Amino acid sequence: MNCTDCTDDGCQIHLSEKQGSGWYPQFTRRSRKPSVAHDHDWRQEMEANPGEDWAPQQQPRQRKTRRAHGDLTSWEHCFNDNCKEHRWEKVDAGYYPRQVGEKGELSKNDRREQRKRKAVRTRLEGEGSEKTMETLEEKISDLRSQLDRAAQIIVAKDNDLERLDKEKEKLQQAYNRCKQRMRQIGGMLWKEGV
Repeated sequence: MNCTDCTDDGCQIHLSEKQGSGWYPQFTRRSRKPSVAHDHDWRQEMEANPGEDWAPQQQPRQRKTRRAHGDLTSWEHCFNDNCKEHRWEKVDAGYYPRQVGEKGELSKNDRREQRKRKAVRTRLEGEGSEKTMETLEEKISDLRSQLDRAAQIIVAKDNDLERLDKEKEKLQQAYNRCKQRMRQIGGMLWKEGV
């Protein structure tokens, strides 16, 4: 029997060869006795890849998916001052939570951001508090009345333009008549030799 066929790790006959090669042949978990058909394949595989185990490879273990930090802790229990997930809650509250229950002071940048956010919020709240449905409907009706007045002004201006065009045509006709009459008078004067 060859050392590659010996699966007994404590065999004193093949122990030195196994230790020298660093390889101890084993059976698969499914069958402890090698079959004749697999024995030939196993030898070819072992000769092609010496030092490797011919047992089938196991599937790698699946890792559990990690839950997000925001799902595990609320911002009051997040003690990392640089946490990006809870930053805005901390800035809005105005402090960093501490483990002992104390409140840590915001950084300079976060205090600046807090002032900006408060300014925007108060501006938006000032606008939003007045905008109820009634006020919106009133503003819509005001806009409609302004549109109606603008349409009336446009119609009046259009009528004025038509009237001015008619007057222009009359003046043009009168001018042409005067011009024609002046030519007639000039022709008569020329004939008379004056």
